[in-house]
Amino acid sequence: MILITLLLLSIGLISLYFGAKLIIIGLEVLAHNFGISHILVGLTILAIGTSFPEIAVSVIGGLDKLTGIDPTIDGIIIGNKVGSFLVNITLIIGILASTAPVLVSKWELRRDIPMLFISASIFLLLSIDGYISQLDALLMIIIYIIYLWFIIWSERRIKNAKPEVRFSKKQELTEESFSIVETPLKKSSNKKALVFSISGILVLIISAELTLLNAHDLARELNIPENVIGIFIVGIGTSLPELMADLTALKRGSYGLAVGDILGSNVCDILFATGSGAIIIDFRVAPVILVFDLPVLFIAITVTSYFLWTEKKLKRWEGGFLIGFFIFYTIIKLLFFQKII
Repeated sequence: MILITLLLLSIGLISLYFGAKLIIIGLEVLAHNFGISHILVGLTILAIGTSFPEIAVSVIGGLDKLTGIDPTIDGIIIGNKVGSFLVNITLIIGILASTAPVLVSKWELRRDIPMLFISASIFLLLSIDGYISQLDALLMIIIYIIYLWFIIWSERRIKNAKPEVRFSKKQELTEESFSIVETPLKKSSNKKALVFSISGILVLIISAELTLLNAHDLARELNIPENVIGIFIVGIGTSLPELMADLTALKRGSYGLAVGDILGSNVCDILFATGSGAIIIDFRVAPVILVFDLPVLFIAITVTSYFLWTEKKLKRWEGGFLIGFFIFYTIIKLLFFQKII
């Protein structure tokens, strides 16, 4: 029975990735048609697109709880959001840095690193009473929309002032970072893009339900708290789109795209993805998330931010350190902080 549950869960997680990929391909056509820069795609379209698995899990989870299909799905949902943030800021960015030095510009650090702290702080403050209410969810969504508007405004300002922008070698952005994003579909293939997007949405809905139901079953069969399953299995699984997209971006030399996706996805996961499900019905936040996982998240943000600020890039040894950080967190979590009574 456990093997069947694991198989179905794996199929659900893999399908989440392919569903998100289909939607991203469709959205990239729009980016191509409107001449959107690589960095802007990373911080908006790609960031939201690679967060579609987290959004789908949250929305379907909210509907499952509302309809009574799974009234105790909260642990997996909230664990998934905190887990995705932690995985992205440590494991994913560590893997990227271990593959190639990850460059980041000074202006991007000044704008987006504070937002990582702000978004995590907002989540902590709103959930400190043990719940993410519908009102909290609405506030999260509004804050994310304001952030998204600010990103678009600032990127347009940077692009218009491109001739005056000065970068040192350590924070250099290539011309490709500001060029129109390449797409596997032709500019005129809007109908095909629509088919890709609709198909992706349908795949996301089905795979999110498959993932949630089997994640719940796995937690019950193994007698493991749902927040643990949400953080490690669902959290890592729904972070696969970020890893695949960022490795592809680095391979193509689009450093701005990779960094933008990581920063944008984290903010989207913790604010918009959480809010999109909690606006349907309140989500309970397990005490262990507040006592252990969120403090670890702030430490992870601080460490990663320090590495980025020192030389405006992540070295390979720093990437290895972040991977080790996540492994150490995993060991401590599983041994001592699965739950707090």
